[in-house]
Amino acid sequence: MITIWYPPHKSVDIAKLYLQQPREIPYVTKWRVFNTPDGRNGMKQYHLIYTERGKLEEAQIEINKYFLPVSQIENVFMKGEGLIGVQDSFEMIGMKW
Repeated sequence: MITIWYPPHKSVDIAKLYLQQPREIPYVTKWRVFNTPDGRNGMKQYHLIYTERGKLEEAQIEINKYFLPVSQIENVFMKGEGLIGVQDSFEMIGMKW
């Protein structure tokens, strides 16, 4: 999951950059984006990105390339977090979901 914070007045600049990016990213199987206001922090986007099993490292490289232009906009902050599904989490502790 990638979370992005940016000032509201940068919305158009960010939207233009996204429109220039490819729609298909290698090793990514599903990509959902959600936008919400974040009070004094401006705007917030959540990017939930699903990758092919066993291809996380390759997908991360492609995702980083995708976000590079956005990260260069002034006052844009990004945070990446690796998420694991509940079923996989249960399997890690020897249980079934």
